[in-house]
Amino acid sequence: MSVALDANPRTDPPLDFPDREFGELSHQDYAELGFLCGLEVHQQLLTDRKLFCRCPAGIRSQQVDAEVLRHMRPTLSELGEYDGCALMEYKTRKEIIYQLARSSVCTYEMDDTPPFPIDEQAVQVAISIARLFGLDLVSELHVMRKQYLDGSIPTGFQRTAMIGGGGTIPFRASELGSDRMLRIRQLTLEEDSCREVSDVGHRITFRTDRLGMPLIETVTEPDLLTPLDAARGNRLLAAIARSSGKVRRGPGAARQDVNVSIAGSRRVEIKGVPSWRWIPRLTHNEAFRHLNLLRLRRELLARSVNAAHLAISAKGLPWECSDLVVEASSIVRRSSFGPIWDAISRGDTICAVKLPGFGGLLEHPTQPGVTFAHEIEERVRVIACPTTRPFMIGRADYGVDAATWRAVRSALRAGEGDAVVLLWGAPEDAATAAREVLLRAQDSLVGVPSETRQASAGGNTGFERILPGPERMYPDTDTPPLPIVDAWVDTIDVVERPWERADRYVAAGVPAAAAEELATSPWAELFDDLSPSAPSTARRLAFAIIKRGHGLRARLGAETASAAERLRPLVEATDAGRISPHWFEAAFYELLVDSGPAEHILDRWRPSSDDCQQQEMDVVRANVAKLSGKSADARLRWAMGQVLSTVTMDPLQLRDRLVRELALTEDGA
Repeated sequence: MSVALDANPRTDPPLDFPDREFGELSHQDYAELGFLCGLEVHQQLLTDRKLFCRCPAGIRSQQVDAEVLRHMRPTLSELGEYDGCALMEYKTRKEIIYQLARSSVCTYEMDDTPPFPIDEQAVQVAISIARLFGLDLVSELHVMRKQYLDGSIPTGFQRTAMIGGGGTIPFRASELGSDRMLRIRQLTLEEDSCREVSDVGHRITFRTDRLGMPLIETVTEPDLLTPLDAARGNRLLAAIARSSGKVRRGPGAARQDVNVSIAGSRRVEIKGVPSWRWIPRLTHNEAFRHLNLLRLRRELLARSVNAAHLAISAKGLPWECSDLVVEASSIVRRSSFGPIWDAISRGDTICAVKLPGFGGLLEHPTQPGVTFAHEIEERVRVIACPTTRPFMIGRADYGVDAATWRAVRSALRAGEGDAVVLLWGAPEDAATAAREVLLRAQDSLVGVPSETRQASAGGNTGFERILPGPERMYPDTDTPPLPIVDAWVDTIDVVERPWERADRYVAAGVPAAAAEELATSPWAELFDDLSPSAPSTARRLAFAIIKRGHGLRARLGAETASAAERLRPLVEATDAGRISPHWFEAAFYELLVDSGPAEHILDRWRPSSDDCQQQEMDVVRANVAKLSGKSADARLRWAMGQVLSTVTMDPLQLRDRLVRELALTEDGA
């Protein structure tokens, strides 16, 4: 994606907008911020084989039969340029360990043989889902290479192919109105990456069982204008993919990347959000992180700080080629600060970095409980890969005594308006860390750097890598184009879209809100199989499925056929009037928890005979006078409880009968 597309179209950040917690803003407030959000939803496909080899898909294994060690190097793009993200990953100097299991990988995954022809089953599934999104399909499928140097793919790139683009879907769940549409930029078919096992220092370990599994990525335009809409949009995209019945479910089968910007900022990608429930708070906090970084930029410009003040050579040891860095081991040797003593005993290099004009700004808040110093620390942690904690301090009151801190500042010739950062680690790590401190300080002059960030459950984000650019993409010369002919596309069935299904449910008598929820439920097919004829039955069945869906899966498994067989007598009896709709949910639940014959269970919920009802009414009539001191409402509730404890009848009909025959009302006798 180009820089132009990464930038928010508004260039007027509301820097004086007050900080607010999630839940305190209206959609008008987010509009004032210029909040924009787009989604990239990844979903594994339910296929027999992997995408570019013949290994079985969907095998999750803890077995390790062999390990492979790799190192990654960046390659030039078609235009002879290096991708910034690839260069950043190269600086980490990672040793990458791949754990292999014979049952799930072959020589293709390890890049020892070329790819097999692309799996046609996966292509067909991807096309069917693309048609659900109303996308314009490509006439010829071309496989591209998307460079990844983080080690998650042994080849160093992910093979990916565009399936379609330029679609729109109804976004009725939007808090801005039910008439909104959500634009779909594209849908691609690609191979999944490895599972990370551990990442310590300069060694990262991956397991390869899911590597190469077919995966679709659905990308929206930045049409989601509030954090709640971002979550609802994500649920909609996932529901549409699931409605095909051809995607995997369960932990790790679906992941989402969330792109956020505000007025005056650039797109930042929050990578691998595991649940849609995290999205509202994550996007809210990220929006205010952007605002705080833009405020920091304003202050730096007011202090006349520019990139030249922070420049450092890319070659040589920083403390030998720049006045902004000093090797401080001898200066801090007498410090009583424990981590520094430990670093000296290990033989680590200790260096200090001066940030001209940053005095007092390392404590500038960026996220809840997070300061700008933490932003710098995250960059150092990811790229320099220190193995100890802490490895950086940016203020004297952290633990270093005042005399030592003054000596460090004196060695750097730091003035009152300058900030100083102290770092330690192995010599190469310390050199990398010093450069990254200055590079992150330079980035603060542009406001919000384009980054990929990690999500945390608390709602904050942390640095993961530089946001990749268009230089990461280039054609795959190992895979020939695959024509997508119309005759082939016409043979691929397209299931009913969720919004079409919801309209059908509304026509059957289900309220609109329940119809929308039911249409995206995994039990929508159960409703269709039971096909209630009476609107009241349809309404009760929809509510029961929505409320008791988890019980259905626990009691009856994932197959709707067994559930339909169990519940059909209830629906037929309710349609025929043999069971009151009022008792539908109770009978529905009892059929789930009681394994006895359905007819015997339903007998307990059939209306009692007229004689039984009259007999209970006579008992109530004989005793209601004993409650003369009670309110009319209390007497009515007592009478209904007496009757319903013995006979089965519609509570509304019973109430009307009590009021009519015994002159009981809620307002007075």
